[in-house]
Amino acid sequence: MNTVFPRQLQGFVAAGGLATLFHWLVMAALVSAGLEPTLATASGSVSGAVLNYGLQRRLAFRNAGPHIITLWRYIGSCMVAWLCNLFFFFLFNNVLALPVSLSQIVATGLVAALNYIVYQRLVFHEQTR
Repeated sequence: MNTVFPRQLQGFVAAGGLATLFHWLVMAALVSAGLEPTLATASGSVSGAVLNYGLQRRLAFRNAGPHIITLWRYIGSCMVAWLCNLFFFFLFNNVLALPVSLSQIVATGLVAALNYIVYQRLVFHEQTR
């Protein structure tokens, strides 16, 4: 196996973890300030996604193409990931009747795995000249 893969995967996990933590911190601060929780998590999610883009380029996908290409691909992947999370959560919670927390944990894990593949192959794919 290529030695870049473990470093790339480690960077992906570190960037995603920091971005998720930032999302949760922003959400908690906004809820504490009185904002409705759905709006707070939406705002936190956008904040986390913005941070995640920069961290992914720096920590995991250092040889990504130019921002003008990767940024639009990233925004599209965020939309797809949001829909996948919604689908998986609905499936686990409403169809399979799993508890809310377990449904979200499993959905998050599946979406994270999907994101890694999408980021590696489509979003931050190294540009050949």
